Amino acid sequence: MEFKNEWVTTQINSDTVNWASEFGRKLAKNKLDNRGQEIRDSKLTTSQLRKFFGEVKRQQALGFNSTDFILLKPKLAYAVGRTKKADSCLHDFYKVMSLAIDTVKDEKHFKNFIKIFESIVAYHKAAEEAKL
Repeated sequence: MEFKNEWVTTQINSDTVNWASEFGRKLAKNKLDNRGQEIRDSKLTTSQLRKFFGEVKRQQALGFNSTDFILLKPKLAYAVGRTKKADSCLHDFYKVMSLAIDTVKDEKHFKNFIKIFESIVAYHKAAEEAKL
């Protein structure tokens, strides 16, 4: 299932939660190569995720500012540039978050973005702890 802009702009529904569950679990696991072997250290680490999440929560505490919010994209791009693995889950995270960031135009969108992101973080943590 693909990320849908209307989850940010209109409403969050059960499809959103199902997608966040699938995406969070995917990010928490190493990718597989074309032979079905795990690619070591390709998963999104908790620290990578929490660093970005912390910045989003900081912005939430200060109140929505479109300029500050859109500047999350270069911060995320920098993290992608620092990763040494071309097949890292960080790249997948960047693609989805970039699309979601571009969709946020006002306070309502920002609140929906945060709820979706919180869901991803929760499912990532549960999968990382091997509880899902």
